[in-house]
Amino acid sequence: MLSRILFVVAGLLGFASAQAAPDGQALYIEHCAVCHQFAGAGGIGLPLAGKKFADYSDDYLFKTIRLGRPGRIMPAFEELSDAQVEAIVRFLRVRTGSKPAEYDPAPLGGDAARGKALYQKHCVACHAEDGLGAGKGTGVSVARKRSFLVMPAAIANPGFQRAASDAMIRQIITHGRPASGMPTFGKILSQQEITDVVAYVRELGKRVSPPEPIAPDEKPSHVYESPYDFETTVKNVKQALTGNNFRIFPDRFLEQGLTDEFSVNRRQVGIRFCNFNELYGMLNIEPRLGVVLPCRITILERPGGKVLLVVPNLRVESRWFNNDQLVRLWDHMEETFSEIIDEVTL
Repeated sequence: MLSRILFVVAGLLGFASAQAAPDGQALYIEHCAVCHQFAGAGGIGLPLAGKKFADYSDDYLFKTIRLGRPGRIMPAFEELSDAQVEAIVRFLRVRTGSKPAEYDPAPLGGDAARGKALYQKHCVACHAEDGLGAGKGTGVSVARKRSFLVMPAAIANPGFQRAASDAMIRQIITHGRPASGMPTFGKILSQQEITDVVAYVRELGKRVSPPEPIAPDEKPSHVYESPYDFETTVKNVKQALTGNNFRIFPDRFLEQGLTDEFSVNRRQVGIRFCNFNELYGMLNIEPRLGVVLPCRITILERPGGKVLLVVPNLRVESRWFNNDQLVRLWDHMEETFSEIIDEVTL
């Protein structure tokens, strides 16, 4: 009798455990498909299909999901439990029909000096001098050069450096990624030469520094008081923008579309502007910018006649995208915006 009870209890516990196990497919759809697409064909994110999965260890996939690619589009999924990340990895294995590679985690001990010369000759054209890739933070859409099927990996990125073992990097260099345009270097270089390249890739990883952090209480907008009346402030803003080579779009009132046209408060206006060369540069490194474009100044007349200017704090907004190239660009634009406001409020 006791044995039957124990058998039933064990069965119930097993059933409960199975019921509670994370659903890798559901988690993939929720967290990954928006960039990588459901079938793994890639979009903003890189493709997650094909023979290349045979070169990846489960440890590499786990760390890639957990750590992301700091400064690139791929976020770090720190909020997921280990069991949830493992479930996504299992789902990717089933979908790709691949078995995990096994690698010795020990460093290979190549010669970085010799590897540098080989990297300059064979790798720099795609992965760039700094190892952060010619893709400038994107996956396979919008900004990619059409000569690439996918953008070269950011091999100096801290996320990649922590996730990939030396042996895995050597394996990928040896066999290449023919479907993505990466040659099979095992036919060109000796194993010692490839090991030396791996050593230099590790050196590149040591040179990457994160963007300057900002204070946690820094606000996403700057608010300035204009010394002029509403009409003069609007005029000054447009003159300053034109003088800084920005094209100005038609004014848009804040309440426009939210109430009937006769009730719109015309003393609250958003001035939208753009420099198309700079816009192209921004989209080239961050295609998601269509969601949040930074080029706007809002002018509000408060009761009593006080006029306020509300300007995006680009130092804060840029860090929403986890893209260090965008951070550097917008930090520079923040200086430009500050100069414009100084000119407007003189």
